[in-house]
Amino acid sequence: MKKLLLLIAAVSLVGCNNTSTTSGTKVSTRTGEVVTKKLSVTAAKDQTIARGATDKVSISISRTNMDEPVTISLTGLPAGVEVTDKVLTIPSGSDSITVSLKASADAALGEHNVTIAAQAAGMDKNTQAFKLTVK
Repeated sequence: MKKLLLLIAAVSLVGCNNTSTTSGTKVSTRTGEVVTKKLSVTAAKDQTIARGATDKVSISISRTNMDEPVTISLTGLPAGVEVTDKVLTIPSGSDSITVSLKASADAALGEHNVTIAAQAAGMDKNTQAFKLTVK
């Protein structure tokens, strides 16, 4: 029974996030061989913010054969909701960022599809969508 509960908890946690992966290539400075770079982005599937409130969106990345800074952007935010952070870059050596959103008192109510874009040098843009509900 304990194992079943742990399995259900693990599935529930995994089910709460979306992950997408982008790849590219680079020449290894150590071996001179071409290696595949991979960047995976994970964020919540759903996020809710109340009018007049602030909320945080956690974005995590997984890197393979790359350590360049990763630039993050959000598009599709509803009218009246804005990103308050000035810098949206995950620096080398880091694997996550928390983005602050602020909803005005008259932010557009309802469910909105927001796209997170992550990009590192020499790689295609990696996009991840989530549903932002304004209440």
